[in-house]
Amino acid sequence: MYQTEIERLAEMLGQADAVVIAASNGFDIADGYNQFACDEAFLRTFGDLHRDYGLMSILQGLMARWPSARERWRFLARLIEYGYRAYAPSPVMRALDEATRDMPRFVVTCNCNSRFLKAGFSSDGLLETEGSFARLHCTASCSQETYDALQMIDIAAGDLPRCPRCGAVLDAAVDDTGRIGALEPFAAQRARMRAFLDGHASDRTLVLELGVGQGNRAIKAPLMAWAERAPGTRYVVVNRDEPVLPALPENRAVGIRGDLARVLADLGMAQNR
Repeated sequence: MYQTEIERLAEMLGQADAVVIAASNGFDIADGYNQFACDEAFLRTFGDLHRDYGLMSILQGLMARWPSARERWRFLARLIEYGYRAYAPSPVMRALDEATRDMPRFVVTCNCNSRFLKAGFSSDGLLETEGSFARLHCTASCSQETYDALQMIDIAAGDLPRCPRCGAVLDAAVDDTGRIGALEPFAAQRARMRAFLDGHASDRTLVLELGVGQGNRAIKAPLMAWAERAPGTRYVVVNRDEPVLPALPENRAVGIRGDLARVLADLGMAQNR
């Protein structure tokens, strides 16, 4: 059964005019980044903050009410270095890139580390629904502009990075409430995503959903609804849990339950046969 599903996925990709890649926490974890875990990598990077504040995960650090802006930046600077600057594409990311690079593609992700950009995916084909800590924004909200985190870290040279417009402290452009969508470049990303879907609504578009929570309302629900309206669209869900599929005919929807790394590796072999 599993091998049949892999063969069907390879066939769908081979026939597709375009692909929409939906990626969330499951993909991040397969790519080597786990924002929920107090694991070896977390303790190696944030061990002093774990000792000083009882910090147990990256997500907790992003959501925490730190005692001062300087202590928050102590965490953020480390996160940006670990999660973005030092990132090299994993076998999982490379396999996904190789499987989809020869067709128009768009990535929509809840992951906020901009690793798709670091891996060579086009910025014109990316929507980061919860923002990215690779971008910084003004805490005084003096504009809708965001700034390159690495550049601002280098300018700050160990001090707090500050807004070039008003001098307020900068913070990571990350937010799961939707407010981040008003900032640039995220507003432009949304517009490009809409244009991509509109432009391929009549094509044989494949939605490839990777490690997205099966109750996800930010990317899964809208994409399933779009696929149900687009007559040529096919939909594939890869997840460790039982896949939830859109209301499509059986020949247009595939659910693969299993490990993402194995699925993408097996997909590459199937494509090369």
